[in-house]
Amino acid sequence: SGSCLGDMSSSTESLEDKVSPLVHKIIENQQRLEDPMPILLIPGFASSRLRAYTYTDCPGNVLDFTLNSDVWLDVGMVLGSKSCFIHCMGLNPEDQSDPINPTCRVRPDQGLDAISELSPGLLTGPLSAVWKYLINMLLEMGFIPDQNLLVAPYDFRLAPSQLEERDGFFTRMKEMIENAVQADERRFKKKHPGTKSRLVQKGLMVIGHSMGNPIFRYFEAWIKYTMGEGPGKEWLSENVNTFIAVGAPVLGAQFAVQAAVSGLTFGLPISEYDARQMGIGFSAYGMVLPIDPSRADKRHQLLNNGYTKYPVAVSSVKYPNGTIKQYEATKDIWGASLWKHLQEFDSWSKYVELYIKNLYESDPVMDFMDSWQRPDVQNVYCVYGVNRKTPVSFQFSFPDNGYEHDWDTVMTTYEEGNRVYSSDGSSVDVNEPQRHSKSGDGTVSYFSLSWCHTWMKERINITRVPQKAFYEMDELVELRDATIEDYVKLDSEGGSGYNTFFEERHQEKDTFGVSSTAVWELDNVDHRAVIFEPVFLEQMSHQLHVQNNVVGRMEKQIEKTIDQMLGTISIFPSRGEPAEPVSDNDCYWDYSTVKCAFPHHCGYYYQFGDYHLGMSCRLHKHWKKEGTMAAEHTEIATDQECECEGYFCFYGLCKFKKPCQSSFSAPGLTDQWGRCQQAANFKELQMIGVDKTIIDFDGAGSCQADGTCMMSK
Repeated sequence: SGSCLGDMSSSTESLEDKVSPLVHKIIENQQRLEDPMPILLIPGFASSRLRAYTYTDCPGNVLDFTLNSDVWLDVGMVLGSKSCFIHCMGLNPEDQSDPINPTCRVRPDQGLDAISELSPGLLTGPLSAVWKYLINMLLEMGFIPDQNLLVAPYDFRLAPSQLEERDGFFTRMKEMIENAVQADERRFKKKHPGTKSRLVQKGLMVIGHSMGNPIFRYFEAWIKYTMGEGPGKEWLSENVNTFIAVGAPVLGAQFAVQAAVSGLTFGLPISEYDARQMGIGFSAYGMVLPIDPSRADKRHQLLNNGYTKYPVAVSSVKYPNGTIKQYEATKDIWGASLWKHLQEFDSWSKYVELYIKNLYESDPVMDFMDSWQRPDVQNVYCVYGVNRKTPVSFQFSFPDNGYEHDWDTVMTTYEEGNRVYSSDGSSVDVNEPQRHSKSGDGTVSYFSLSWCHTWMKERINITRVPQKAFYEMDELVELRDATIEDYVKLDSEGGSGYNTFFEERHQEKDTFGVSSTAVWELDNVDHRAVIFEPVFLEQMSHQLHVQNNVVGRMEKQIEKTIDQMLGTISIFPSRGEPAEPVSDNDCYWDYSTVKCAFPHHCGYYYQFGDYHLGMSCRLHKHWKKEGTMAAEHTEIATDQECECEGYFCFYGLCKFKKPCQSSFSAPGLTDQWGRCQQAANFKELQMIGVDKTIIDFDGAGSCQADGTCMMSK
């Protein structure tokens, strides 16, 4: 639901009950960005509004579907015209064509409203408003719909090849991305005349939630398939800078099996039989059917007790003769054994076998059997919840009433923290001698989510933070240049109750960019809730402000801004060596370490009126910033001996490799800067921005064209 395929039937809370009060404070107190860079949002399963493109007369029902009326999600139609709703939402299971008798044509809505909030209310709130709070925050920050805030609603009933064939979905998404990036480039050039292009953070950010992530995976493969491998990779590097995968079912989700066999109600007032009748033609289920890894990876095995495939059979069936058969992911779900066996009692199962064969195994765009490798995007981040009660296996039984299509889910196996157990209370022994793995996010198993770890390099930085309001500093664990094996040894002592951040990043040799990959595991956060978690919203806000300021404030805060960009290219605050803070305003809350950044200079000092953690970060009272405008240097090089560090000249300035006769420093910085033209390697530099003859450092002083400076402090 809004999620991958989560069941909402047990939910009695409204969405507002689930949302932290801090979320509203975060949204209300956003600073507006000036001309922010574009973002594309790709929703998950059942998170796009579907509308009627025909008038549908529903005999025997209270209501009819009129042209352009809501179909998904109109709870009034579910209650007043259930059979018509099920008919119109369904598809011909043989070829996914629109239903007839009566004809009903349903298509995805367009625009921001198509995903923001589909049907407000107690019944459907958590199902239909997954994106509401993130969108509200982006609007408060100054994003403009259809200009730099883009959405890609789609018909979540169809396999990806059918989305392109029927709706031209991926072609339109490619054009939308190109238009947004080109418009952003034109606005940037107009604002910064003389600059060739936006070299810093060029392209847009894509945020996918749940099944929106397999959609992006297919889009990436489709780009390479239609353009060619080399040109496709070049297009991606030019147009997509960052991909944030939220709650990604990287190795599928067991709910897809339940949906295809017994039906998934989404928490709506319909029976499982009604749900199965409606969804038997949903070929999109194939995108998230569970699948075992196609290759062994030591890191993934270490995180999952050494298992190379799902620890528990993803489904089992109790047949009328009393026989119980178990079915594994790749061998039986994708290998079709399950669907063939069911056909003896259930003719509908042949349709699942049919779309697996025709729409997935035969799709030339990508190999669905090959486990997802790291996307070819500069920055990739995988964010998900852990240690929730998550279904990992379903047992189905032929119904007592003997009706062939009405299979019952008679038992569910769950993982929860370090336990695996069945709904009848019995334990499931999958651990020898003891389970140290985490559980999933309530919808997607940890085995599937944690495949993201294979996208990182072997040596990474790991930070584990207690998930509680107050904790001792010795409870905070930081591992630098570590491995997953180091983490597993640590986690064997007890891994629940912690947020854990896994990161690796490196600066590209010949570019200004920093390639980053990170996995962010949030303890006890539900699949649907990740995208409106306060920590996630705060980090998104921080990341976007950093990206915006890299070019917007380069003239006034060159060194500080560059350090911020290099250190916070991901959604995580810097852990590097940025400029030292000189005022309370320079202190901020670092969610990845759960303390104030710059701990030697800043601390948590709450004062009445502080409404978020960052406001309570202030300079230590004992910290007195000393004048470091010109650090003492025993050796001053001549200008002829000086060279700029790196490959770029920023608005006529660069950081020198060592102090020179005409170099200077800025407030709070110890590195020496000077005019690029005075550097020995000036001709080798790439120019960014117009050369300024007078540079103002936040009113603290100025530098003249000859490089000499007058500093006020």
